[in-house]
Amino acid sequence: MIKLLSPAKVNLGLWLLGKRDDGYHEIFTIYHTVSLFDEVFIKEGPLKVETSNNIPQEENLVYKALRLMERRLGKELEFSVYIHKNIPQGAGLGGGSSNCALVLKAINSLLGEPLSIEELKEIAQSVSSDAVFFLYGGTAVGRGRGEAVEPIRHVDLKITLIYPNLQVSTRRVYSMVSHTSLTPNLDSDKIIQSVLEGRFEVLENRLGELAMELFPEMREVYRFVEYLGYRPMISGSGSCIFYIGEASQEVKKGALLRGWKLYQVRSYDGV
Repeated sequence: MIKLLSPAKVNLGLWLLGKRDDGYHEIFTIYHTVSLFDEVFIKEGPLKVETSNNIPQEENLVYKALRLMERRLGKELEFSVYIHKNIPQGAGLGGGSSNCALVLKAINSLLGEPLSIEELKEIAQSVSSDAVFFLYGGTAVGRGRGEAVEPIRHVDLKITLIYPNLQVSTRRVYSMVSHTSLTPNLDSDKIIQSVLEGRFEVLENRLGELAMELFPEMREVYRFVEYLGYRPMISGSGSCIFYIGEASQEVKKGALLRGWKLYQVRSYDGV
């Protein structure tokens, strides 16, 4: 049996650029892996995928990806996967996508690498737009649906995450997007340069702003963080709010009183 750590991500920023012909939205985002992990166990045995929070196998991104891998290889896979979930679901932290990419890479390695990185990317993006990023990890730019990934120099940050015990449907948030949410003439080079220089005031998340309109619980966290003098940001389509910096006693106490989960993490580049 092998044990692997499957990291969460935050989106340091996310902009909506326009509607695509395939029904998805064109985005620009900066992905960043952090030190909050699901634990993944892989052993030989009949193909099955189980999780500590009982996600039905047919709905699990890992299972979907492994079935596509079987089709690509033309043979059955003999691996059993168990995932202990620590990354909250519906939080915008990419836990399922991370699990998917990590298991694809690990099983491809165990089989002697019959598939190229390009083939793994094709499988990953078939089940999740975010999964391709997790084949790289670190800090990276995402374009297209988020699946066109370009690694950039890794930045090292301390980050405080607050999860308001709320699962958000990404599909529902995207259904709220209108032309007023779009930033058609985005200067992406300027944003990348600002992040690499540690200037985060340019960062925003138009998708996350829409999520706060749908879910007042997110806005409550956002305003709480803002009130204490930090700059709140939203990961993905929410529900997780984060800021760059360590958690003060005020933040810890406030989160505890309100029943929110708080995670103190840092940048992770070990994928």
